[in-house]
Parts: sequence; C-alpha cells; structure tokens
Amino acid sequence: MTTKVNTRCYRFPEVDFEPESRTLYWTDQAITVLSYEESRMLEMLCYYAGEVLSSRTLFKQVALPDSSFAQHQSVVTSLMAKSYRNGKKCLPFDVVGEFGFRVALPQQTFAQRPTTPAENQPDLTPPPATQSPALGDPSFSITKPLIVLIATASLIIGITALLTQ
Repeated sequence: MTTKVNTRCYRFPEVDFEPESRTLYWTDQAITVLSYEESRMLEMLCYYAGEVLSSRTLFKQVALPDSSFAQHQSVVTSLMAKSYRNGKKCLPFDVVGEFGFRVALPQQTFAQRPTTPAENQPDLTPPPATQSPALGDPSFSITKPLIVLIATASLIIGITALLTQ
C-alpha cells in the first residue's frame, strides 16, 4: 500500500524552501541541500514567519538530543551563510538584536512545490498582492493559519496562566 503525502514549500523572491527534502531551490536552477538541523530551524522560522524566536527556543525545538548549544550556534551561522547567493542576501533570515531570529513572511506557501515545464525559465514577477487563491486551488490551505492561531492562543493562555499565579 502506498500513501501519497504532500510536501510543503515556502516561496521567497529568489528561493523556494522545501523542508521535506531539506532543499533550497534557487531561481537560477541551483540547488542547496541543508543539514537536518538547518532544515528544521528554517522550517520552524518559516512556520512562525515574521515572529522573533529566541535562540534558546530554537535550540529546544530543533537540536538533536546529544547537541550542545555551541553546536546549535554553528548551525545558525551555517544557515546564515547559506542565505546568501552571489554575495546578495536572498533568504530573509535575520538576527534581531539580542532577542533572537526571524524569517520574513514568504511570498507564497504551497502544499507541494510546483513543478512545471516553465520551470526552466522562471517567472520572476511577483504575484499581485491582492490576488487570493481560489478554494479549489491545490495551493490553498487554511491549515497553516489555523495552526498558527491555535499555537499563538495557547501561548497567550499559558503566559496569562503564569502571570496570574
């Protein structure tokens, strides 16, 4: 029996990130493979895109059980280096002072990385900001926004419970 599983894909202006394959697909058709920890870290940052996550939070959620915090910091450094292409920062992975790290919101999020014959000649024009996916479109998913809202609500409830004790 075979089960088909959709992969996720986060599209930024110059690169697509596919967590399942741990791969960055650049617009010039180059491919960068990430380590397991780099991919998990970037996936978590993409999942919470726009939010600042502390280094300790990332370490607790991403690091392997036998990893040290120093090894985690080298993963951060490695991922930062891989966010550059030809001397230009293409992946919006930012350090926010002493607070932590964040990835800017992706242009689009797909349930599955689109592969078309036109991929050999990528269209670099961004989609109009007012365009919203149709309900029948396979890239449309309400799951991620709902999960983010639920996670945020749980966090707020947890902080409120701690503050009221």
